[in-house]
Amino acid sequence: MQWTTSITYGALGGLVVEIVVFYGRIAAWQAARHRVLSRNKPREELPRLDEYIDPASDALAALTRLSLGAGAGWIFSPQLTGALAAVAVGASAPALLRQLGSARTLQAVIGGEQPAPADPGGAEVLES
Repeated sequence: MQWTTSITYGALGGLVVEIVVFYGRIAAWQAARHRVLSRNKPREELPRLDEYIDPASDALAALTRLSLGAGAGWIFSPQLTGALAAVAVGASAPALLRQLGSARTLQAVIGGEQPAPADPGGAEVLES
């Protein structure tokens, strides 16, 4: 898969996750409104949407998630073989990049140390 396509689908994966998060906030607001309306108390004020959504911080979080998805799509583009895989990588970008960043060999390379020899069993050792 071309890296430009991987970036696009990765960003789309990040967008899908952000839409699900946004829906969760809207659903919580709707449930709170229904609770108030079901009490039949005329003086009780309905919850406001801005109590559940903060446009500035939510937009920044969405932009960050899109960027992480695009970055993960770019980083993993040589391993991605299909659109669904690229969307999945983008959707799971924060966890994937956190896992990638915690690998001992990557930390050793960044720190200028010699990486430890690979495990003869073929299993990668990752730290949290």
